[in-house]
Amino acid sequence: MGKDREDDQTYIRHMTTHHAQGIELAKLGQQRARDPHLRALASLMVASQVGENRILGGWWRSWFAFPMPDCNAQERAGMPGYLTPDQMQQARSAPLDQFDRVFIQLMTFHHAGAVKMADQEWHSRGDRRLRVMAHAIRHEQQGEISLMRGVRGVEAVLTAVRNMLADRAN
Repeated sequence: MGKDREDDQTYIRHMTTHHAQGIELAKLGQQRARDPHLRALASLMVASQVGENRILGGWWRSWFAFPMPDCNAQERAGMPGYLTPDQMQQARSAPLDQFDRVFIQLMTFHHAGAVKMADQEWHSRGDRRLRVMAHAIRHEQQGEISLMRGVRGVEAVLTAVRNMLADRAN
């Protein structure tokens, strides 16, 4: 465990909740995006965040002797990038010819929030395993933001490497 057990618990609960919403939004992208690259990226988002939530849930079960409590409405509202019910409805109801634009806007905002949360954990005194995972999450989601913004090929790889080497999270 890290130096502050309560902070580790909060990070796991918040990131798991944040990812659950990201998975819901990404599944909409899998189903509704017109651009095949965006659909494929949404599938990658679902897979990575489901996997990360499994890991976080497994750590919770092995570290703590009680079930993971749900985040309340106030916690959700305070999470960076956590979408409001109206924003989620905007994604669900966007006309097909506008969905890709709406999805990119909302997922970019959502991912930027997860990057902030992960950056805080990376620079915390939390459990080393959580910090390493947070480091991976922040760079994974930065890369996905770049791809949604149209950065492709070698430039996408160079952007990711520059961010990683500079330890840039935002």
